[in-house]
Amino acid sequence: MNTQTHLSKRLLILCGLIIISAITISAQDNEKSDFSYQINRVQKYLSISPAQLEDATILSDLNHFYKTDWVKEYKSVAITVTSNNEKTVFTSTCDKLTPEQKDAISAADQGSEIGVLVHYLPNNNLSDNALTEMDFSFKIDPEKEAIYSGGEDMFDQYIKETILDKVTIKDVAQYQVAAVKFIINEDGEVVDANIAQASNNKEADQLILKTICDMPKWKSAEYSDGTKTTQEFVFTIGDHYSCTMNTLDIKSEIPPSTENK
Repeated sequence: MNTQTHLSKRLLILCGLIIISAITISAQDNEKSDFSYQINRVQKYLSISPAQLEDATILSDLNHFYKTDWVKEYKSVAITVTSNNEKTVFTSTCDKLTPEQKDAISAADQGSEIGVLVHYLPNNNLSDNALTEMDFSFKIDPEKEAIYSGGEDMFDQYIKETILDKVTIKDVAQYQVAAVKFIINEDGEVVDANIAQASNNKEADQLILKTICDMPKWKSAEYSDGTKTTQEFVFTIGDHYSCTMNTLDIKSEIPPSTENK
């Protein structure tokens, strides 16, 4: 066997190994693919439920992103609450919520933002440890969330009949997700629906958008006194391992640093 023939055979074997590896990797990737749909609350601001407020004792209970280990010494904690359209500030000198602060938060106007301003000395070894401030705001969620009138099973059936039987992984490929955002208003109607992320198929996008717009009425979100309010949602379909899920402002009770751990 001459050198050229030997080299050709080695190249053929190498090419075969590369093809087999590529097929194996592709198969493994497909196993990780998650072609499914979800519906989630959209929230561009922090919020807590009335039950979470009732159990809250410290600042991190109001904001799960709040880092207590940044603080060496508290100088002041000011909580600004709007009640009867008037703003009042309630102060303390630690991260523990006072009974007065909790009562004021509970009595805040529905849907209003509650502001928190913290002045503190940072927890570091600098000789010039200057006074620092950080702030955040949050809202109290209504006691009743907006829900599909027919319940979860009826919603699943509606989506299956209108979308899942027509939109496939060919339209929304691996690592991609198509999304439609919409608002449920005080009357339980879908308003302001829009394509937040497109698929590979414009017809599929329009079908998803139309399906969301044509949904039967929901039961709107409601406070304990019967006052109804709006809530925003996002419908997603495709591979939910996609990193673009992080751009949709989906409400999460888990800080990003602890997710999937």
